[in-house]
Amino acid sequence: MSHDTTALFFALIQCSIGKRSTLPATPGKEQWAQLYELSTKHTLAGIAFSGIQQLPQEQRPPRDILLQWYAACERIKAMNAQLNSKASSVSSKFKDEGFNNSILKGQGIAQLYPDPTLRTPGDIDIWLSGGHKKIISYVKQLIPDCTPTYHHVDFPIADGLDIEIHYRPSWAYNPFTNKRLQRYFSEHADEQFSNTITTPGGTFTAPTIAFNRIYILLHIYRHLFFEGIGMRQMLDYYYVTSQPATEKEKAEHITLLKQFGLYKFARATAYAMQQMFAADDTHTLVAPDIKEGKFLLQEIMHAGNFGHHDSRYMKGNGTIAKLHNNTKRLLALIHHYPSEAIWIPYFKLWHWFWRKSHK
Repeated sequence: MSHDTTALFFALIQCSIGKRSTLPATPGKEQWAQLYELSTKHTLAGIAFSGIQQLPQEQRPPRDILLQWYAACERIKAMNAQLNSKASSVSSKFKDEGFNNSILKGQGIAQLYPDPTLRTPGDIDIWLSGGHKKIISYVKQLIPDCTPTYHHVDFPIADGLDIEIHYRPSWAYNPFTNKRLQRYFSEHADEQFSNTITTPGGTFTAPTIAFNRIYILLHIYRHLFFEGIGMRQMLDYYYVTSQPATEKEKAEHITLLKQFGLYKFARATAYAMQQMFAADDTHTLVAPDIKEGKFLLQEIMHAGNFGHHDSRYMKGNGTIAKLHNNTKRLLALIHHYPSEAIWIPYFKLWHWFWRKSHK
């Protein structure tokens, strides 16, 4: 994909979020096809389509591409209607089973968008109260051969819907950082289990803005080390950081970023958001780091959502492919985030034993 096409895509997304009203140049049919491809690669087809609707008639795509985009947009709206309803029913079901809970990312974050129906949804991630032993025991009664990991266990039994049950919202590879993170999650759990979100499909509990300022950034950071980052994840963070914050809240947030080893990465995301979304100081919370931001932006545009389109890594889930990809990614990241990267081999070894003990 050419630099010019990437710049046009950034401009189109900026039209979608109200940062501009026209493109810097009018794309031809081939370039519009590339822009559609980028929108699907980064799961931003619905958001990009809203940008097209803001453009003057002479800058819009040809009719066949426009209709293809419109159809994708309608599918996204239907998926969101279904997911909102299911998020509400899943949340209620687990509460009836004795688990206070909070819907992570997804449908809760979507409510921050100007039009929540245009954000491409994924599966349902739900954080349950009770601790990992109680939750794993509960899941094993229903799915005896489930395979828990340190922070979640898959729960694919709700009408074909993929659910990830979290007993820990996330983690850090660095054990000292992870200890601080898990204490933070524990101390703020009750707030997240009681924060109600209302959607057209029903209500459910979801994290607060203050919590998401840390959690969504951490989630993106995890994807940098595993799978890859898409622009949709960055746009989620853009809308989280766009919410009003007092100077005191900003100062407290920066303190937490430093405690959790996220400050440098937060500065990189600030630069990336400036380039992609024309973000200003009110959206970034911290000063941008140009050097790290350029590296992060390059990673985002290479990898796309979950790294499915990243040509730098081997395809497949075999042992050789995983070892090759993990090693290559680790070597690329150790120069940028050494305090986290150097702990990955130790964490993976420890995690192997942890999974064995929880089979």
